[in-house]
Amino acid sequence: MFAPSFLLNHLFMSFVRHDGSPQLAMLLMISGSLTNIVLDYLFMYPLHMGILGAALATGLAPTISVFIACLYIFLQRHGFHLTRTSFQISQLLTILKPGLSSFINEFSSSLVLVVFNLLILNLEGHIGVAAYGIVANLALIVLAIFTGVAQGLQPLLSRAYGQGQSQEIQYLYKKGCYVVLSIGICVLCMAYLLSSHLVALFNHENHQTLQLLADEGMRYYFIGFLFIGYNYLTISLLSTTNQVFSAFRLSLLRGCIGIIMGACLFAILWGMTGIWLAFPCVEFITMLIGKFKFSFRHFLEISK
Repeated sequence: MFAPSFLLNHLFMSFVRHDGSPQLAMLLMISGSLTNIVLDYLFMYPLHMGILGAALATGLAPTISVFIACLYIFLQRHGFHLTRTSFQISQLLTILKPGLSSFINEFSSSLVLVVFNLLILNLEGHIGVAAYGIVANLALIVLAIFTGVAQGLQPLLSRAYGQGQSQEIQYLYKKGCYVVLSIGICVLCMAYLLSSHLVALFNHENHQTLQLLADEGMRYYFIGFLFIGYNYLTISLLSTTNQVFSAFRLSLLRGCIGIIMGACLFAILWGMTGIWLAFPCVEFITMLIGKFKFSFRHFLEISK
């Protein structure tokens, strides 16, 4: 139940957002998230359904957003329209190619989670895995912010690219970089100033080893947020300017190959500290590659 409703929800939200209704897309996301929270509580506690209730709530919540989006698509006037068309493999590939980098970004989160858990389990046991769980859950919140910035900027970049406005592309991209850099600095400052308090929210038993590992993890791991926003924007720009395979390669480097190789190597060299540092190091290297290999001159030449 979860997979179809989740996929339809993302598909319809993308449709609505690119159709000139970003406010409604935000409403769809908020309504689905709030519904999930309410149903989680209702199914797990008053109805005593346990984990099954949590899974059921997660599967049902996106249907609310899907229903609202269907009303918009079928009842409202909008720029995009559903039309009958013949199925062609070439068209399917044209649709899939721009989404390759986004697929890698989403897929890599699960892959990295598995690899990191296995590495940490060998080094620090279950306490280490619990510490990584705390850091990873807090990191997911920040990643969602950067994803939102990149997805919000992508339609604007796409419109400027379609109109051949190279200067507008450069302006939007630079503004986006300023935004993500500001967010990264704020997040890193919070990690250093509030890490012990944030970890304590998950450490009700006041386990000292867990507290120390997670606190160290936040201070090292969150350095990567100085660079990941830039990488997200660069990948989004490459996809928007019809450089899908370049975007795919960068996504594959930072999300799969680079982070896995880096984590394994750093774990051998520096143990747990190396695992924490693998994420910022790979993001930094990806940023350098994106900066020097895909310069603004290259972007502007493509847009002409």
